Amino acid sequence: MEQDFSWDMLRWQDLYLAPLCLLLVYFAARFYVKKYRNTPIGKYVVPAVTLRLVGAFTYTLVIGFYYGFGDSHNYYQGLIDMFHAVKDDGSMLGNIVMKGKVEETDPLYRYFYYDGTYALKYYILEPRTYNVPRFALPFGLLFNRSFLCVSFCLSFLAFMGTWRLYKMFYELYPHLHKKLAYAVLFMPSTLFWGVSLLKDTFCMAAMGFFVYAAYSVLIKKKNIISSLLILYITSLVLLSLKPYILVSLSAVFLLWYFIRFRQRIEDKTLRAVSTFGFVAIAAAAGFFVSQGVASAESKEQFASEEILKTVQAQQATFSGNPEEGSASNFSVGTASSPAQMAAMLPLGIVNTYFRPFPWDIRSPVMIISFLESFAFLVLTLMVFRRVGFGKTFSMIFSDPVIAFCFVFAILFGAVIGITTTNFGALVRYKIPSLSFYAVAFILVMEKSGKFSKDYIFSKKLF
Repeated sequence: MEQDFSWDMLRWQDLYLAPLCLLLVYFAARFYVKKYRNTPIGKYVVPAVTLRLVGAFTYTLVIGFYYGFGDSHNYYQGLIDMFHAVKDDGSMLGNIVMKGKVEETDPLYRYFYYDGTYALKYYILEPRTYNVPRFALPFGLLFNRSFLCVSFCLSFLAFMGTWRLYKMFYELYPHLHKKLAYAVLFMPSTLFWGVSLLKDTFCMAAMGFFVYAAYSVLIKKKNIISSLLILYITSLVLLSLKPYILVSLSAVFLLWYFIRFRQRIEDKTLRAVSTFGFVAIAAAAGFFVSQGVASAESKEQFASEEILKTVQAQQATFSGNPEEGSASNFSVGTASSPAQMAAMLPLGIVNTYFRPFPWDIRSPVMIISFLESFAFLVLTLMVFRRVGFGKTFSMIFSDPVIAFCFVFAILFGAVIGITTTNFGALVRYKIPSLSFYAVAFILVMEKSGKFSKDYIFSKKLF
């Protein structure tokens, strides 16, 4: 069996495969350029695609020559092993496509077992780990297992999903296209951590398609059949990688739909009854959904009685795992009861959106994270100062779109911020919520009428 190792992130074949891949990516991007040429958002297509490609190339250099090892190496090794399995036996491709996990008894498993690495044979048995190279395999086959080309293709896939999310916000607030582009298309963390062979890249793509499809079904009530199909496919992708994203998005979409419905009720008593009923139904539905996901995917991760244990175990994992970068670890304290865990949620929000602080910086890569987090802090304080703390929240929960963005960002960010105690992991895990947080505050700024319609901070900066 041919041995082929993942630490060769750049290969000599990239000299001709990478230009070919870039040509195909930009050819595909022409569809968006043509479709939106006569709209204000058409000008953002090429910069958004280009920055993702630059991010993918930069990530390849950083992970290959600066960090030297990481999750992408494991995913890439899995892709390489799948590539050789299909090369040796074409029937393996159907097995990989149809099965969402690999067993030790599968013929495919011996490629992971005998590939010359130590841990991949165990790593790949976890379905959510296995599915990353599985989803990326078509690009690996197309471009002869080139990591750089796979990253370019996944970057464009992430762009497609992110564009759908941007398109939704643009349709709702066309006059804010510039601010929304900054928040959705050009978020720095997303352009670096959401553009390569990682779970986060697939999740960002699936999220964008899922949100726009749900918006089409529930809000626009158009393209119902195709949107339902997209909802089904993207739900499967999210379930196979990060089910909690799907659960969170589904819950906040129900909130969006309910607030729109509640605003049409004129009778105060009926409105109060409907609110109580919605909260009760949402709580029950959330419980049963989480239990269903728990049973199908991971009982220990999602069952309600195991949430506290999961938080503690996750913290212990990051604290004791040197591969995540012990110099980048930080402490959030420990929770011995659900009440204490709830009390920690504000700290989780601070960790997710406002850290690292200057004294947390341990590497050049963290400087970018610091600048982004500092911008989030300035944006938040600026809105609270000009609009007022109480009035800000009043505006948020009186508008279904703002409430949708804000609740998702806060709940998602709070949980991620108390379960992840390593900046290297946190910067990746939080990227699904960053755009929603930024959009929520941009919409509050717009609703208040106290800010520029074109610039987030000032004309000198943006």
